[in-house]
Amino acid sequence: MVVGIGLNVGTRRSELPAGAVSLTTEGAECTDRDPLLRAILRTLADRYADWSADPGRVRPGYEAVCDTIGREVRVQLPDGGALDGTATGLDGAGRLVVRTTDGDVPVSAGDVSRVRPVTVR
Repeated sequence: MVVGIGLNVGTRRSELPAGAVSLTTEGAECTDRDPLLRAILRTLADRYADWSADPGRVRPGYEAVCDTIGREVRVQLPDGGALDGTATGLDGAGRLVVRTTDGDVPVSAGDVSRVRPVTVR
């Protein structure tokens, strides 16, 4: 498994891309990266241990806050193919389930992007 996290800590507003924020721009008092990183790693380790012990107990909480679930997505698959559909949840193995015209497809690897609706002007 590979987990990627991006967190803007001390970046000034002038250095950020449009729509992005940092802990500093949001008024956070603690922007020391060392304790922040340790806290993130401890939390990830705790969540992983919870998931390993009982995925069914952890899954509903994750699904409740996962912004991707319920959205139209495109999954770029490792073999170069793509899968379009609606993200509906996670299966028992923690894979994202995408509802396509062919049925529900569990996805264990791929780059997931949300499909934005086309706006006609």
